[in-house]
Amino acid sequence: MRLVRQLLSFGSVGMLATLAHVAVAYALLTATSINPYAANLAGFLSAVGISFVGNARVTFAYSEAWWPALARFAVVSLTSLGLTTAILAVVEARALPHWTYVLATLAIVPPLTFLLSKFWVFARRT
Repeated sequence: MRLVRQLLSFGSVGMLATLAHVAVAYALLTATSINPYAANLAGFLSAVGISFVGNARVTFAYSEAWWPALARFAVVSLTSLGLTTAILAVVEARALPHWTYVLATLAIVPPLTFLLSKFWVFARRT
């Protein structure tokens, strides 16, 4: 039952982080003259912050030092970004329909991110 709760919480935090990413980027794009890539980076960073805090506190009830976990979380976040970019590159190189990118990303990235978060980022060290 604990695993089911963690999976549901992880999914909820992920959806909230995604919404924040899009909202921050969109708000910056429409209200300022910021470069679109800078707006997207700001959205990404807000999503990473929400995701880290939400998963640390709610999903995994992490109570140890946050700086080492934050460093590990940054590695996982950048790995996820690289993986989604690689999936997109394969889809583009093979001229596959873009929905295959969405399906492949959803099938690979969230499960991998969950496992890395559970067993590495927020694993009990004591």
